[in-house]
Amino acid sequence: MNESMDDAGCCLLSVAWNVAPLTEGPPGSRRADLRRTVEAVCRTAGHGARDWAARHGAGTEAQYRPFLQLADVAYEMATLLLLVEDFLVPDLEREHRRWAEIEELTGRLTELSEWTAAFLLSGAPLRL
Repeated sequence: MNESMDDAGCCLLSVAWNVAPLTEGPPGSRRADLRRTVEAVCRTAGHGARDWAARHGAGTEAQYRPFLQLADVAYEMATLLLLVEDFLVPDLEREHRRWAEIEELTGRLTELSEWTAAFLLSGAPLRL
C-alpha cells in the first residue's frame, strides 16, 4: 500500500520510467509533447517527493495524497496517449473521445503538478 511520501515518489518515478517512447512522429506532435511532459512532471515530482521524505519522514496523507493522485493521472494520460493515433481501423469518433479525455486529464495534471511544486517549495500543505 502507498502510505508515505517516499511511496508516492516511487510511484511517480515508476510512471516516468514506464512512459514508453514513441516511434518517430511528425515534429511538434501534440502526442509526443504531452508524453514528454508526463515523463518530466513525474520525474521531477518523484525525486522531489523522495527528497522531502528523506528530510521529513513519511508525511501525512494530506501531504502525500496529491503526489499519488498526480501519478494516477499521469499513468492514465500515458495509457490514453498510447491509444490515440495508433489503430487498426480508423474511428474518428473514438479518437475525438480519447483526445477530449486527454485534454481534461492535462488540466488535472497541470493543477496537481503546480500543487506538488508549491508544496515542495513551501514545505507546508496547501489547499487543493
